[in-house]
Amino acid sequence: MDINIRNAGTGDIPDIKSILSQYILETELVDDNIDWFVVAKTGGRIVGCACLDSNMSLVELRSIAVLPGWKNKGIGRRLFETLMQRARGMTDRIYVRTTARGFFEKMGFRALDDSQKPVLWQDCAECDKLDVCMQVPMVLELK
Repeated sequence: MDINIRNAGTGDIPDIKSILSQYILETELVDDNIDWFVVAKTGGRIVGCACLDSNMSLVELRSIAVLPGWKNKGIGRRLFETLMQRARGMTDRIYVRTTARGFFEKMGFRALDDSQKPVLWQDCAECDKLDVCMQVPMVLELK
């Protein structure tokens, strides 16, 4: 299985949105953030994607997803490693909000207290579902 990880382009937007929508992940910001995405491609088909999002206060790993038939083949790890290479010159820590806690713990992330969500993320502070949110806030300290 030959998997190519590369920077995403505007032509990849429909495939990225399709993958993200399978996991009910946000698709509205893909167009404006395409330069921050990487994709995993095999046999002419995009099978995974991930995004490193940076704003003034933090760098966040977002939208990491692999098509169901392609899970457990190391694609998520390769997408993650590609973005970590990019992040090393940007920051000393990477944040994530996730329901895939086990995956991110394997990658070296540690869970933060839920009370950190509204402090770190403005959209969490404004969300009316914050009290029932299943996403775990996590951080990875880069060395």
